Amino acid sequence: QKLVTSEKRVGCSHYKRRAKFVTPCCNKFYMCRYCHDENESHYFNRKTVTELICTECDTRQRVQAECEKCGVRFGRYTCLVCNLFDDEDRNQYHCDGCGICRVGGRGRFFHCEVCNMCLPLQLKIDGHRCVENVSRANCPVCLDDIHTSRIPCHIPDCGHLLHRTCFEELLSSGHYACPTCQTSMMDMNQLWEYLDSEVLSTPMPKEYENYFVDILCKDCHKDSTVKFHVVGLKCMHCGAYNTCRTKKKEICESETTQCSGNSNNNNSVSNINISSSSNIMNGGTPSTSSSNGESRSTAMTSTTTTTTSTSSTSTSTSNTNRCNEQHSSFGNSNRD
Repeated sequence: QKLVTSEKRVGCSHYKRRAKFVTPCCNKFYMCRYCHDENESHYFNRKTVTELICTECDTRQRVQAECEKCGVRFGRYTCLVCNLFDDEDRNQYHCDGCGICRVGGRGRFFHCEVCNMCLPLQLKIDGHRCVENVSRANCPVCLDDIHTSRIPCHIPDCGHLLHRTCFEELLSSGHYACPTCQTSMMDMNQLWEYLDSEVLSTPMPKEYENYFVDILCKDCHKDSTVKFHVVGLKCMHCGAYNTCRTKKKEICESETTQCSGNSNNNNSVSNINISSSSNIMNGGTPSTSSSNGESRSTAMTSTTTTTTSTSSTSTSTSNTNRCNEQHSSFGNSNRD
């Protein structure tokens, strides 16, 4: 019998096909799993389907490639492993490693056994950072599934995945670090150079001219001891400002003991409040308030406010121990 393929476009907004699933979870009829999930309070696994209904002749039958009554093919692409039928040619192929069907063509992708997902072939040539079963985790932004999602995913250098739409939303709101590990997701050299110029043009109060702090870089993951500056703390290894304070150790260059050990220093600063912008890369105008109350503007968008007060309290008691509680020009832009 010659198979018949109807020319009229049928299906739903997600797939063009000529069959409805009989969902075993609720015994209802839906064109696809997305239509089901949008209307029900539970999720539907299409691999559990055993019956479908032909939309051409309304015949209920077992899952197969074409209708047993009218002979129409349910989809130009058919995968009976995934129970997937699609009339649109998107170079679909089934990957046994992923356990699902992919789009884009088998020749353009390879399956990474560690990441346990298909990746662009270029990453096999250039190399990539493997994260075990990375696609099985949900998107850290919208918390929706990544592995079976029809939304393309973005793969930053750190290897953690997020939906491309979520990645673009992060950039548009001024967030440039991975939501999972806080590593920079794009080339930040332009911002680091800008912050270098800000540091040079922003003198620190005399009390902080030789004031050192310990930091951890979120990009290269190395520790270093650097001079404290209100604009940001620059990593001595990679030059990034994506850093955070790690310890309560503050050392003055002119002394052999910690600054906090000098209880007779009545000019020590007891508190510093730093707030930095997340929109520097978007071309705004930052303003910096110095300790004498004067304010100046630059060509990009950022606000840096420094408030100092004198007291007999040691400086180290105003700092916290945890990395995620410390101030950094890059880190603040990634937190509310």
